[in-house]
Amino acid sequence: MFLRVVVFYLATMVFSGILNALQSAIGPSPDLIQLVQFAPALGVGVMFLAFRRTTRVDARFTPVRVAVGRSALVVGIVVAAMLVSVLVHVVAGRPWRAESLPFPFGVLVLTMIVGAAGEELGWRAYLQPYLQTRFSVLRSALIVGVLWGFWHIGGFANGLVYMGLFVVMATALSVVMGVVLQGARRTNLVVATAAHAAVNLGLILLFDEEKGDVFPMAVLAAVWTAAAIVLVKVRRPVEIEDGTARPVRVG
Repeated sequence: MFLRVVVFYLATMVFSGILNALQSAIGPSPDLIQLVQFAPALGVGVMFLAFRRTTRVDARFTPVRVAVGRSALVVGIVVAAMLVSVLVHVVAGRPWRAESLPFPFGVLVLTMIVGAAGEELGWRAYLQPYLQTRFSVLRSALIVGVLWGFWHIGGFANGLVYMGLFVVMATALSVVMGVVLQGARRTNLVVATAAHAAVNLGLILLFDEEKGDVFPMAVLAAVWTAAAIVLVKVRRPVEIEDGTARPVRVG
């Protein structure tokens, strides 16, 4: 298991470097979509080539009722977390509204969904289910969250404190998605994409944390950590998803 996680992560990091270089050379604008978001999906492609018979991706769109219900739940959690974060900014007397949108809202919604799907194909549709063949939902989500957080290595440009807070936020968000996804029966990609796109869109609409301001990142990290703790207490993630199963190829 350790070998496969390392291979997937290294492949994702290599593709990240290539895609970042490609975007710098030819575009498109990173305010519209970031090509690096497709690196995890390409990492899954490497896993199919290297471990074809035992690579499973939970990316089916059925059953629709489960996908819609879990997506609505996790988007509701995202909206609530964002509103609480705004409230904290208001109480603290800090500005929270970002600058005008760089592109039309409808276009950003579409690109946020496409980009989020590119990431979640690797993180929650492949890596989370794979880790759950050995670990609990909570432990798997924590591992995915830490790897996902540090994958955003551009955050180091804003300092160690900022990056540390970002990793905390990403890990907490990963726990929220991991708990919501348990029992979702193969709808991981759909539900995780809905959550991820909603978070990214909320950040664009409400905050300006990407310029390196520690305050909004600290607020977001605290709010998402609180949300993760509450959700874990309420939904009680199963201890072991499947201690004997092996990931299998998508049929």
